[in-house]
Amino acid sequence: MRVALLCNVDQAVYHVGDEAIGIASAAQLRQRGHEVVMISRQEKYGPGGQPHAESIPALTFPWPLDERDRYLAEIRKVLSGNHVALPAKDKLFKIMNQLRGVDALVIGGGGSLNSNFGWLVYERLATALVASFLDIPVVLSGQSLGPFLLLSDRAALKELLELCQLVGVRDADSYRLATQLCPEHPAIFQTLDDAVLLDADWDHPKANRISVTLGDDAEPFREQDYVAIMASLIDGLAQRTGAEVEFVPHMADSDRRRGDARIHELVAAQMSHPTKLALVEKTIDTTTWLAASQWVLTTRLHPVIFGLLAGSSVLPITLGRHARSRIDGALANWGQSNASVPFAALWDPATGALRADTADAVLDALVADADTELNAELAVRAERLDAASRWWDQVVAVLDEASGPADGSDAIDASDPADTHREAATPDSVAPLSGPAMLDQIDRFTGAVAAAIAPFRYAPAAGTDRTVALIMRTQNRPGFLDRAVQDVLEQAWADWQLVVVNDAGDTDQVSSVLDRYRSELGDRLTVVNNPVSHGMEAASNIGLANSRSELVNIHDDDDSWQPRFLLETIAHLRAHPDEEAVATRTTIVHEQQVGPDWVLYDRIAAWPKLRAMHLLDFVKLNRIVPICLVYRRALHDQIGPYDEDYPVIGDYVFHLRLLQAGQMGFIDHPLANWHLRPLQTDAGATGNSMYTHSSDHAEYDLRLRDRALKEWTDKNGLGLPMFISKELERETDHLEQKIQEVVDALGTQQQLIADLQVQLRATDHAVRAGGGFNFAKRQYQVARGYLSRAAGRITGRL
Repeated sequence: MRVALLCNVDQAVYHVGDEAIGIASAAQLRQRGHEVVMISRQEKYGPGGQPHAESIPALTFPWPLDERDRYLAEIRKVLSGNHVALPAKDKLFKIMNQLRGVDALVIGGGGSLNSNFGWLVYERLATALVASFLDIPVVLSGQSLGPFLLLSDRAALKELLELCQLVGVRDADSYRLATQLCPEHPAIFQTLDDAVLLDADWDHPKANRISVTLGDDAEPFREQDYVAIMASLIDGLAQRTGAEVEFVPHMADSDRRRGDARIHELVAAQMSHPTKLALVEKTIDTTTWLAASQWVLTTRLHPVIFGLLAGSSVLPITLGRHARSRIDGALANWGQSNASVPFAALWDPATGALRADTADAVLDALVADADTELNAELAVRAERLDAASRWWDQVVAVLDEASGPADGSDAIDASDPADTHREAATPDSVAPLSGPAMLDQIDRFTGAVAAAIAPFRYAPAAGTDRTVALIMRTQNRPGFLDRAVQDVLEQAWADWQLVVVNDAGDTDQVSSVLDRYRSELGDRLTVVNNPVSHGMEAASNIGLANSRSELVNIHDDDDSWQPRFLLETIAHLRAHPDEEAVATRTTIVHEQQVGPDWVLYDRIAAWPKLRAMHLLDFVKLNRIVPICLVYRRALHDQIGPYDEDYPVIGDYVFHLRLLQAGQMGFIDHPLANWHLRPLQTDAGATGNSMYTHSSDHAEYDLRLRDRALKEWTDKNGLGLPMFISKELERETDHLEQKIQEVVDALGTQQQLIADLQVQLRATDHAVRAGGGFNFAKRQYQVARGYLSRAAGRITGRL
């Protein structure tokens, strides 16, 4: 059997882990008697590498969602018989011709199928669609799914899984998502990463060396903080162990300074211990070197997997939800829970420096438990390798059962419309198989270390107060609600309670969205369904009544944060006990609809001249939106709940009262996003109230000011307001008169210039008609230059 193997190989930037997956997967298929044809990026072949003797080019999808949708739609048209839906030179036709010569398609691991790499989801789906069209069975192996998915990508991923006869995913989060998307699929299993079967020397004698691999992307943190903290952390481990330090890139370009190698140079430059900077090497060389290191410190997935195989002491640092899901999943496959350290737990938002107490506790525990962990890792290695091997037995069994004969004789002719459409055969159903057994979990970090990192990983025990309550108001906007819940889950601070207040919206829609994330939300979620709509202000009060916390934020379902938002605002309020609240700089995001999703097309800084929060600035108009504000719950004891008498501007009323009662701090960099849809001006559910209810905004703003004026005049009379009103009228009249005088003066000067221009044109004509005199020409040129300068000065005043 000839098997096409799609992995992320031969990329422009060499990726040790992805190449390891490709090498190991191909070896497993060949060991079982099958010929392998790689589906390759065909961009570069690594240090000293050469192209494959035979390979199929991988499809290339663009990054923007609308362009991805368009290309996938065009591919579907080709498969439906419309051969002119794509140009004849599009590589889809070459790929289809080459896939004619194989009997099966295996889509291997590497990368992750989520919306951070949405083009990868579409590439896998499109390739599977072509295979299905050609009656070729498809298996998905060792892939991570999610966690972040746009609705478009969720639908594409579901379709991909449905096209596969067998699905293996490499972590528990991916398994939950896959079975949630396709609950009726007969063959979805949790497996191990395909790279565990790489033929490397895992028993190489250990040197007292720290092998460091850091990803180049510091998001969601600032690069300078990332560099400084990693330098301090590595120094701390070197000091405790006396080990030499070597930076080993896993994703880099041997020809250009980019990828891991770039960040390694920056970190090494800030370290006090001497270091070595390795160049990117071929996969086997890199893994063998790592296997000979006693210590592994990394932010990447595959150094964790290779370290576990080798019995090294591995310290994984996770920067966000995506990394945490993959790395924690790999550790769980080896029987370790609570085993990675969130970068946020090591970062002091106020200084950007390392939290020394947390770092010391983590490093001390790592060194103290090194021998115990070595024995535990080696004790399960044989069973893990055997389980991974049995998975490939199942892969081949499914392919043998599902595949039919293929002679490769009827290649597609792109010029023949009839030859681009075939009926797709459905293989016989595959009987349910079994995945590798999951190991009992042992907590790696316990006691004080676990307590120090818990707020950045997990919520406290049920029944205790959370640090912050997040009140999410929603009504019949499931797409926005999905995005907003994921936004909360992306936060680097995990100790929160989410209260979703469904203001008389469809309860089934809300439940459907929240059910996707219940495993992550756990007991941090509270849902309140209003049978009758009470409005946004009442929804806020209902959320307050159904939460327990020190701090509060109103997170509307269509707005979003940077992942550091809660981390920084909470740290600010704890450092400034004199402030009742803190706001962050906000970015206005303009978005438009693409399929079921809303994608941004412009970013604008909101109120860029503001440097602090003053009541004087707010008297004229509201300067912030709820998404950017965190405040102390105790504030409501002073100023009362949200005012339900002022629909659509209740947040403004609250901000005014807050500033009357106390101080509001300000974080002067953008951490919140206010999403606006100026093209959506109808009164539908997806519109912004400032556009769809602009008249209500104006009316209630007037009512608010009228009430404030009456309260003042009841105590102080009408004298001062009447005096101010008259003085403003007189000043306005005076200003309008002055403006008119300036306009009249400019009009006179402009008329003079127009007359001079007529005269100059006449003079120019006369000079040219008369053959010209040098003197006359010079005079004309001087006059013309004077006129141009005079006109410029006058125009500049307008």
